Amino acid sequence: MRRRKLETGPIAPGWTRLVLRFVVVFLVVTALLTGVWTFVVPGYTAAVTGLARPLFRWVESPNASVLEARGAEVWIYRIVGPGEIAPFTWFDRYTFFAVIPLLALLVATPGLGWSRRLARIGGSIGALLLVHAGYLVASVELSYAAIGLTPVGPFLARTLDLWQVGVRVLWEAAPVAIWILLTFGSWRRVLRRARDERRRESLSVEAIGANG
Repeated sequence: MRRRKLETGPIAPGWTRLVLRFVVVFLVVTALLTGVWTFVVPGYTAAVTGLARPLFRWVESPNASVLEARGAEVWIYRIVGPGEIAPFTWFDRYTFFAVIPLLALLVATPGLGWSRRLARIGGSIGALLLVHAGYLVASVELSYAAIGLTPVGPFLARTLDLWQVGVRVLWEAAPVAIWILLTFGSWRRVLRRARDERRRESLSVEAIGANG
């Protein structure tokens, strides 16, 4: 009877525990960061706007766009005459919200010491800032082209919808892609360790059962 209990008793695989812990920590950290998002988003928005301004000057000739960070929002104005601008579009406080799940993913990832975790958090924020600044530029310039404010070649005119979809997909997928690139090695190590631990536990149970 004892032997049967040892053979059939539940032993949770190591990877199951890891994934469960990862999900719980991710959800808790996401909830906590969401609560403070209102307070930190103006600073993040200002940083994205500051990075986007030189990008607009680089891609536009002559310069046609003026950016303004209004708290949590970014407003885009178009120059319509000497000293005259008109509002064109705006991006709300949730445009850059992806930084929250990205940070939560990095905090929840197992197998990282605090020094490496903090380094990856800093690098991920920098990378996402560049992605968001590029998204502002690309989406606005494609909008100009879509309504005829910017002349484009025949190829771009025919594929404009595809470019807009591609930019949107890149914007949404960037946080997950950054997280995977920064933590792939860590996940591989901890899952291999969990697999080895599971194997040792199984061998131990088999040995005890055989001796019982």
